[in-house]
Amino acid sequence: MIGAVVLAGGTSTRLGTPKQLLPYRNAILLAAVVQTLITSRVDRTVVVLGHRAEEIREKLRHFPVSFVYNPDYAQGQSTSIKAGLTGLGHTATAALFALGDQPLLQTATIDQMIASYRLSGKYITAPFYQGQRGNPVLFDQKMFPALLALSGDTGARQIIERCRRQVARVEVDDPGILFDIDTWEDYRRLTGLAQEVLAQGANDLEQ
Repeated sequence: MIGAVVLAGGTSTRLGTPKQLLPYRNAILLAAVVQTLITSRVDRTVVVLGHRAEEIREKLRHFPVSFVYNPDYAQGQSTSIKAGLTGLGHTATAALFALGDQPLLQTATIDQMIASYRLSGKYITAPFYQGQRGNPVLFDQKMFPALLALSGDTGARQIIERCRRQVARVEVDDPGILFDIDTWEDYRRLTGLAQEVLAQGANDLEQ
């Protein structure tokens, strides 16, 4: 079973308001990420919540996903990674970790990563757009102990860098893997230029 874990428990310190709840396409920002995952070839989707968890859960109540509450969300992303793995359960053979603030991510990218994972025999599968690595990243179950050993406000980058020989590079036609919402400028670009970005590619993301 390949499960998806959406990391959505943060406090959005730089933005000053929960970015998961920002309006986007007649819903909330996080809903766009969840929709992408549930329409992909992942077998199950778990959403890790923390800050304002009940409010976010209510907004996503119609989606066929499971929710995990991370009481230690303030201690950093590693705690949500571990909570998400626990939420997937022992039947998971691989876990794809997605960020809750990447609404331009495409379903085709997820499916391409899963196909590559099944063929490559590698323990880590990462997407690349024009030579630059983005998110989400998929980990085989053999990497779960390393993920569970993470601590503090750190993601899995150190594991990816340490295990480069085990990384399957997947070249995708999806600039959305490089774009997330950290500032109000990012959000304005998303709401005002989303369709143009999808049409013109990564150049618009970097201007």
